[in-house]
Amino acid sequence: MTTASNVQDVVRSHLANFWPDRSRQEFLGASGPIYDINPEFRVCRIAPRSDLEPWDYVTMGATSPAAEHMTEFLISAPTASPTHVETLTMVSYLHSDQRYRLSAGSTLEIGRPWIDGAVHDHLLVSLPYSYGPGLGLCTTSSFRVRVLWLVPISAAEAHFAERNGSEALERMFDDAAIDTLALDRPSVI
Repeated sequence: MTTASNVQDVVRSHLANFWPDRSRQEFLGASGPIYDINPEFRVCRIAPRSDLEPWDYVTMGATSPAAEHMTEFLISAPTASPTHVETLTMVSYLHSDQRYRLSAGSTLEIGRPWIDGAVHDHLLVSLPYSYGPGLGLCTTSSFRVRVLWLVPISAAEAHFAERNGSEALERMFDDAAIDTLALDRPSVI
């Protein structure tokens, strides 16, 4: 039987294998209803090796182990902040509701800038392209877990993706060579 602890152990090991030379620290999510669903929910913060790398935050327990498709979420940031733990907790709770399941291509408004000083207040759920093929999927003989990347976007970009598809927006990002970590990144729309 797959349990929350089994999934956390697999995700924890996956992150350690993917980032073997970066320190990791686990945090309880922001207090709230996520713990009614999964009392073991955590967020792992992965520290950069240098100022040129982002801080990475990954959920552990965003999806119930009973779910057919288990998903964890990643957010990358230029600085460490408890805001990222709060955002991931909120996204995980939303995702736990069958009516609001998130998948690659989903967009969501978070009701505030994604980090203090930023201009974007929406997120695009995407595959973690910039990390190469190794991060996005961790598997065992009994289950698999997808890791999806939360990319900060503008309201105009979210509306564009909803009308034209996320792939069209991501092509625009590639063409513009955007910096997803820039707090003042101009919208491509």
